[in-house]
Amino acid sequence: MSTLPTQFTQPGERTLFGHPLGLFLLFLVEMWERFSYYGMRGLLVLYLVRATTGDENGFNPGRGWSKAEASTLYGWYTGLAYLTPIIGGVIADKLIGTHRSMLFGGLIIALGHIVLAISGMGDMAHNDLGMSVFIFGLAIIVIGTGHFKPSVSVMVGQLYKEGDPRRDGAFTIFYMGINLGAFLCAFVCGTLGEKVGWHWGFGSAAVGMIAGLLLYMAARPKLLGTIGDPPGNKGGTAPLFLLLAVGFSALFGLAYHTKTLQNAYTGLMGHLTGGLGWAVLIGLLLVVLTTIGWFVAIQKPGDKGPTASIFIFMFFNAFFWIAFEQAGSSINLFTEEKTDRLLFGWEVPATWFQSVNAGLIFILAPWFAGLWSKLGRRNANPSQPVKIALGLIFLGLGYVFMVWAGLIAKDGAAKASMLLILLTYFWHTVGELCLSPTGLSYVTKAAPVRFVSLLMGIWFISSFIANLGGGLIASTVEKIESGEMKLPWYSIKQFGGQADYFFLFVVTSIGAGVVILLFTPLLKKLLRHTND
Repeated sequence: MSTLPTQFTQPGERTLFGHPLGLFLLFLVEMWERFSYYGMRGLLVLYLVRATTGDENGFNPGRGWSKAEASTLYGWYTGLAYLTPIIGGVIADKLIGTHRSMLFGGLIIALGHIVLAISGMGDMAHNDLGMSVFIFGLAIIVIGTGHFKPSVSVMVGQLYKEGDPRRDGAFTIFYMGINLGAFLCAFVCGTLGEKVGWHWGFGSAAVGMIAGLLLYMAARPKLLGTIGDPPGNKGGTAPLFLLLAVGFSALFGLAYHTKTLQNAYTGLMGHLTGGLGWAVLIGLLLVVLTTIGWFVAIQKPGDKGPTASIFIFMFFNAFFWIAFEQAGSSINLFTEEKTDRLLFGWEVPATWFQSVNAGLIFILAPWFAGLWSKLGRRNANPSQPVKIALGLIFLGLGYVFMVWAGLIAKDGAAKASMLLILLTYFWHTVGELCLSPTGLSYVTKAAPVRFVSLLMGIWFISSFIANLGGGLIASTVEKIESGEMKLPWYSIKQFGGQADYFFLFVVTSIGAGVVILLFTPLLKKLLRHTND
């Protein structure tokens, strides 16, 4: 029998695996949203860099962008998808409620994918107008994700009373929905995009999102009742946010079409190169460190250490995801261009490899959960710093296989084995399972009660920085490969090809992991009563 907070209408007493049926409805809606997001993510860079004349057979022309340009757009797109939920969460809490925020967010996302599909119709598949419409669609999706992403997670929590022991299990089930959507999307969106036409792949993501919303609207009255409704029966302004999303995105697309956006960005980056850029970076760093120091100092004595540890872990969390998010940019491009994907005479679509991580999570997550529980019973469960260190070290180990792949393919005479790509994703997934599931949980345990929401928002900002940073770093692949950009170890050993680029993440990831291990005794003193 399900147990719901008393301030919400009881949606029914039927359960599945001991959880309210409403949980599984939210599971399916989230699955379809992630299906659309990761389906788009896997195609984006491949579409942008494909020559305007198509592949070697003249099939499926793209936009002919450089890898640097495509990776930069990828970084901004994925980064903003983590930044806008901070604003969307405030709108849901204060104005329209999580139900309407999720519903209209899903509608906005679906609309964005439809716009992406339209941008490939007729002459728009080749001209500047079509590219501007494409940017318009991306902006809509980012805003829709901002409304959707925080709301559905909050609604899962609203299914349970405070202190309900089933809550953690509910979020584990919900997390599986995320990965199920991420796993399935490549086989539908990726296959259609690569084998039929890019915009068929973009459009199919809209079908998934609409299917999820129709299911939600049909089943919500029986399974969720009034969960997600705003207090005081507010929420009538929700349609306004749909109009605002379309209007703002249209202005963004117009700014791109008139070159205003590109000129502003180029001018900004031009000013930030050289000495001025370093001065601005150092100035921002000093401001951030000073603000963090002040924020820690104003906490109660017992909260200072845990609060400081949150900021330290945020830094290394961003470090991890900068390297991990190469999956959709530099590793994705390497898989398409320099990997032998023939399997029994049939070429495996490059986008299918984007599903490896999600599939491995399904296989390995239960094993890891059992491992942590078993170690906990023996008082041997690794502390939070050790788990973060292990995550980074395993991530760096995964990049050893990308260095190997880069060495094989460096002169263009041979292509790397698919096995090396699979091994990379295997160790990256192991690293993710060490670091990711514990991060947000740690913030909720260690943060001072009155600042939990604020620190959760800052945690999302670190994810924005990581995704954006990952895209900007990926934009340097060609410069590093050609030797135009020199890396520190060139004086000792230059591997050649893209091996040098991927070795960057071997050094930084394993190096960061070792640093955390060295400082673990100090960090554990900051953790106080958090049992980590």
